[in-house]
Amino acid sequence: MRARLIRTITEDDAPAVRAIGEARHPPGYGPETDPWLLAQTGHRILVAEHDGAVAGFVRWWDHEGIAWFDLLASSVPCAGRELVRAVGRAAQDAGIRLARATIPDDDVYAEYFGRLGYLPVARAPLPGGEPGLVVERRLPLLTVREQRRDDAHAIAALAGEDPWVFEQGSRPGWFVASDGDAVVGVISVRDAGAGVAEIRPPVLDPAYRGRGLEVWMVERAGLYAETNGFHTGRIAAAPELEPLRRDLEDRRWFHEDTPAGPAYVRHFTGERLDSPAHDWP
Repeated sequence: MRARLIRTITEDDAPAVRAIGEARHPPGYGPETDPWLLAQTGHRILVAEHDGAVAGFVRWWDHEGIAWFDLLASSVPCAGRELVRAVGRAAQDAGIRLARATIPDDDVYAEYFGRLGYLPVARAPLPGGEPGLVVERRLPLLTVREQRRDDAHAIAALAGEDPWVFEQGSRPGWFVASDGDAVVGVISVRDAGAGVAEIRPPVLDPAYRGRGLEVWMVERAGLYAETNGFHTGRIAAAPELEPLRRDLEDRRWFHEDTPAGPAYVRHFTGERLDSPAHDWP
């Protein structure tokens, strides 16, 4: 079974997202909000993919330091949840600390978004004029996000890398742990060949070690590997990871002897799909 992927919409997705939108009728959806047409005019549209087929979509944007999203629809259980979480990650990567959406003023929707950490803060009409509820989630200040140009010198100090390379722009596969504006850790992913992603053990500022942030960083690097076509992730069994062995194994990173030496290995087989059979939206 192939894992669910969250990615940016492409032209090939147009028929599938249109069919899902027409079947599910997310708030605000209509001919003028066709996701592929919106993407062509600069809107950010994410799609969920499951077993090679489009399983859902969402639009998101930022306005005055707040990430908003709408047009959330899915056809596979839990795809909607993964899309909402993906919006949160994208917002964090952009330095945004608040995410909001306007949902139908209905207990089912309120309960669904409540489980994802979104609480009602106001009432506002939906695009069609129906009663709506604004829900909001404050995103964690401490986060693991994609590397940005202004992280160059922090990465150099932590990992001994040449800052010039990072000053040229974001490097795919590089992530930092940040506490507000301060970069406190770094982890990276490289292609080891044959579908294997080699993950460099996380490097953290001493004040942040031993708090479980290392596991969070490994998970973020693993998500990048999984969504970029790798079937296996491998991270050298560095001594600093030994106290976290149980936490890593709980997340399916298992200690193995590999040709490259002892490592924590995870095979990406779609285990995130074995969640409850019913999901909203």
